[in-house]
Amino acid sequence: MKQKTIFFDIDGTLLTTRNGRPFQIPQSTLFALDALKRAGHRVAICSGRQEPFIRRFFPGIFGSFVAMNGAHVVFEGHTVYDSSFSQARLRALAEHFDAFGCRYIFVGKHHGWAHRVPAPLYAPLNAAYGLPDFLREYQRPEEVDAGSMDFYFADEDEFQRQKDAFRGEMVLNRHPGTLTADLSFPGHNKAKGIGRLLAYAGIPKEDTVAFGDGYNDVSMMGAVGCGVAMGNAVEEVKRAADYVTAEIFDDGILKAVRHLGLIE
Repeated sequence: MKQKTIFFDIDGTLLTTRNGRPFQIPQSTLFALDALKRAGHRVAICSGRQEPFIRRFFPGIFGSFVAMNGAHVVFEGHTVYDSSFSQARLRALAEHFDAFGCRYIFVGKHHGWAHRVPAPLYAPLNAAYGLPDFLREYQRPEEVDAGSMDFYFADEDEFQRQKDAFRGEMVLNRHPGTLTADLSFPGHNKAKGIGRLLAYAGIPKEDTVAFGDGYNDVSMMGAVGCGVAMGNAVEEVKRAADYVTAEIFDDGILKAVRHLGLIE
């Protein structure tokens, strides 16, 4: 079979919280990733997560990735795209979301700058990021080197009061079972990131596959030759996908790559 480049979302696709334990990866998924590589395919990440997280939880597996919802793109170790907000953009975003009373985090590759997020939440949020000492307090744009944004809501009522802040072409990806979310922008989303990687590497769209489950994966489904929704995906992803597989801990990845004939 001709080599395929296969993009995987992380949270809810490759790993999830199970039985109260975060960052659990099904053994069948690890088997599938290894089998895909042995079959000559290229596996890549397409996620809101940062490069240090990818390196920590998937050591030696992924050399190509679209990280931070498209703000950081690497192909086989070569940086294709690396974008940070300008200070003017940071100020404009802060002014916009402050007007709605939002609690937000400017997310960089190695640190996040939190605004209006209570200090006692830093430790559990650092644990959720999977990166020790990740959060810092946002004070001035000059201190920030970030290319994406995350949000925290005190409760569902707070989200309902603030949801009008996420208007236009912004896509807010709520994280199931939590009060957190990440945000994609028109110029920085998963589809744009995949497009930049494919253009750089000269990979035809028809030779690509993508797996996802969340709202920020909808654009990704249309950026590849075959979009696969996890069984636990939101309905919007399932409608956009070419194929819907089983849930993450029902061997969804392994079943799909076998169904698609990518491995035996």
